[in-house]
Amino acid sequence: MAKQKRPKGRAATADRHELYELSVQDPPSEVAFTTSTFRKLRGREALSVREDFCGTAVFSLAWVKSHPQRTAIGVDLDRETLMWGLDKRIRPAGGDYESRLTLRNGNVLEPSAPLADVAVGFNFSYWCFDTRDSLRTYFEAARAGLTSDGVLYLDAYGGTEVCMHDVNEREVRDETGVINDGETFIYVWEQVEFNPLTSHMDCAIHFEFEDESRIDNAFTYSWRVWSLAELSELLQEAGFTNVRIWTEDEDEDGDGLGTYSEVDDLDNEGVWWVYISAENC
Repeated sequence: MAKQKRPKGRAATADRHELYELSVQDPPSEVAFTTSTFRKLRGREALSVREDFCGTAVFSLAWVKSHPQRTAIGVDLDRETLMWGLDKRIRPAGGDYESRLTLRNGNVLEPSAPLADVAVGFNFSYWCFDTRDSLRTYFEAARAGLTSDGVLYLDAYGGTEVCMHDVNEREVRDETGVINDGETFIYVWEQVEFNPLTSHMDCAIHFEFEDESRIDNAFTYSWRVWSLAELSELLQEAGFTNVRIWTEDEDEDGDGLGTYSEVDDLDNEGVWWVYISAENC
């Protein structure tokens, strides 16, 4: 068996979790969305959240930072990633954040007290459940962990370009000082393979640096591409009501405004991305 090549140059010292956060995640805007829509749907403030498939739990951290009475539970099977988030993000944040944020190295299919106002399953992580029965079981577990008026939030994507091999590159600049202030790198999203018989897709994230070094397969995904119709049906079968689809509002040039509206129609050209909310009764 051939030995795996070790990364060279900048790729040898870069942290894949930091690169992922800079490239993919935007916890403050996600917290703002869930906060505003929960208030609109339920007429009160959401104070507790359970972040399923939480990874480094940066959404949970942003949640407790957003209000002094807010609490969060982050659930993930990967203990190493949880500990990275604790050591690199939660503890360095200081304050009382760690005392209001619980990390659970466990299965999202096994909810436990306390119940949460909000549950989130972002970055399509729930697509790892690749049959109707297994995904319904997850939705039932998510609902069981919510308060009587709780709301589950998910995201999803699709479009005509999703079901084909494709490589998309985007330059990312670190303006936060998380890595090296002002450093740029290339985020590469690869749709490796799609099987139309099962809707199963393999994807990967790679990172490229200015010195031409590269991290291949920094993250890999093997999941089912679920349609919005299927997701709505399964959420309702699991006992949720009022399943809603939310898209970002745009200006005249097509740029996002950071606000979201409920829609009942969606253009399927190219690639689209949406939030989903499902109410517990």
